[in-house]
Amino acid sequence: MLVFLMLVFSFALMLERLPVEPVKLTTNYLDGSGEAMGYGQLSMVDYGSVEVFAENLRFSHNLISYWISSDCDAGRRGDMVEALTIFSDEMKVVSFFEVDDDADILIGCSNDFVELGEDLFAAGEGGPSRIINTSGFKIIEEGKIKLYAMGGNCDYPIVALHELFHVFGFGHSPDPMNIMYNTSACDQRMSDDMVDLIVALYSVEALSDARIESVTGAIKGRYLDFNISILNEGLIGIDGISLTILGDGEVVDMVDLGEIAMGYGRNLRVVNMDVGSGVEEVRFVLDAEGLVRELDEGNNAVEMTA
Repeated sequence: MLVFLMLVFSFALMLERLPVEPVKLTTNYLDGSGEAMGYGQLSMVDYGSVEVFAENLRFSHNLISYWISSDCDAGRRGDMVEALTIFSDEMKVVSFFEVDDDADILIGCSNDFVELGEDLFAAGEGGPSRIINTSGFKIIEEGKIKLYAMGGNCDYPIVALHELFHVFGFGHSPDPMNIMYNTSACDQRMSDDMVDLIVALYSVEALSDARIESVTGAIKGRYLDFNISILNEGLIGIDGISLTILGDGEVVDMVDLGEIAMGYGRNLRVVNMDVGSGVEEVRFVLDAEGLVRELDEGNNAVEMTA
C-alpha cells in the first residue's frame, strides 16, 4: 500500500512538472492609492506670460553650483555674481555657490562681437546644455552662459540676469519692459509670474519616483516567466529598492534592485519562477515595505491575470 501511494504521488508530481502550453497574462497598470506628493503640485503651476522651453523644467536641487571662467573680466564677473544674488533674493527657494569645477552652471566670457543684424550685437547667450527627460520633470543637468563684450553699461545686470533666466528655461517675452525681451534696456526687470513659476517648481521636494514602465508575462503550469522594466523618473537617485512578486496575494519572491540613478532604470527577465499551482493573479509591487519616499507613491504596482 505504501509503495502504491508513493507511486501515485510521484506520478502526480511528474504530471505537475510536465511542460504545458504557456498562458499569456493580461496586464493592468494600477493607479494605486498612494499620495502623489510632487505631481499634484505640478498640476497647479501657472506658466504666466513668458515663454518657457518646456514645462516642468528645473534643476534636481535648489542649491545650485556655478563656475566662472578666468576669461571673464572683473566687470562681467561682477555682473554675473550680482545677477545670481538678485535671482536668489527674489526667488528665495534657490541659492547659488561657486565651485572650481564640475558646476551646474558654467559661465564663460568672450570678447567676440557677434552681429545679429544692422546695429544689433549679441550681448550674451545661455540655456540648459544637458537635460534628462522624464515623464514628470525635464531635469537640467547642466546650463551654460556666455557673456560677450557688448554687454551694455547698465547699473543693473540686465544681460547676465537675462541669460541666467534662459538657463532656468525661460524663452523671450513680447513685453519690452520684461528682462526676457529679445533686446536689452536698462529699465527691464523680471515679472511677478516669472518669480511665481520658479517658486512653484522649486517648492516640490526633491524625491525619487520609481515606476513600473512595462511588464509582460506568461504562466506555464506553476511556473512564471516575465520581463519587467522599472524607471526612476524622480529628481534624485534611489539608494536601494525592492520588487516583490505575489501570486494570488501570497509573496513568492522579493528581488533587490539596488541603486537606480535619476533618469535610469532596471530591466529584469526571469524564467521558471515557481509561483505555485493554479495561480490566477500575479502582482508586482515596488517598495512594498514603504521604505522609499517618492514623488508618486501610487504608481508602484502592476497586476497580471490569466
